[in-house]
Amino acid sequence: MTNPITTMTAPVTIDRRYHDRLGLSYLTAGASGPAIVFLHGWGAFKELWWSALRDLGRDYRCVAIDMPGHGESRIGRADRIEAIAELVAEFCRDLGLATITLVGHSMGGSVAVELTLRHPELVQRLALIDAAVDAYRMPAYTRTYLLPNAGWAAFRLSQAVGRAFRPLGQRIPHEHGGGWIRPWLRRASYLATFDPEGLYRILRSLFATRADDRLQQIRVPVLVMTGQFDSLAPPAHARRLAEAIPGAQYVMIPASLHNPMDERPRAFTRALRQFLANAQAQ
Repeated sequence: MTNPITTMTAPVTIDRRYHDRLGLSYLTAGASGPAIVFLHGWGAFKELWWSALRDLGRDYRCVAIDMPGHGESRIGRADRIEAIAELVAEFCRDLGLATITLVGHSMGGSVAVELTLRHPELVQRLALIDAAVDAYRMPAYTRTYLLPNAGWAAFRLSQAVGRAFRPLGQRIPHEHGGGWIRPWLRRASYLATFDPEGLYRILRSLFATRADDRLQQIRVPVLVMTGQFDSLAPPAHARRLAEAIPGAQYVMIPASLHNPMDERPRAFTRALRQFLANAQAQ
């Protein structure tokens, strides 16, 4: 039986793989144990979960996907939250994952909620990290890129900034120990390489997608995690989400912004492990 709280320090190998038919790039860590599938947010990348994969791969079968239009994954027709949710469900079936713990960050949280509502037989546990669920409730400045006229220019400018910092960002290792500056440089350098048209379509879908009262239909153990200083999906947004989902657990990661898995990787993994242990004991 898998021990969810372990002190082993054996190294875990992270493998890069590609699903040819679905056009999805992904990482795997751990060959046995319950399955965990990680979904990153808008403009991010699968390597964001690197430290979590190293840790959790000792006890779980972990998979982190490059979302469509991100990293090495092609966008195809998956440019809406609902379509991405169905693509991830199909991906899980192809990998033989009958039940999973689904971990969704930011936009990945919106996808995770949609997938859980559509395929409750697949999702056994759900962790929502700084989740952009019901993004229309988030602060108005989070929709800056969607403003008429100025929004597209602002988005392309952010990619240009990322290109300027890319030489620095590429030098930052995936296991960098956390903080704020190095994670930001790394994320900005990735964003600069993605197709802007596809990202823009997905962003429009994110802010148009609403879960609202459907959240009450979720019946699996749920963790809602937020960074203490997150200004995109603030703690108030996370608390509202936790209150809307029956029995959801709320956890705040101190000294973290919008990416606790990258900014406070040890604290993030401890909180996720504790949730998994508690859910397994129920």
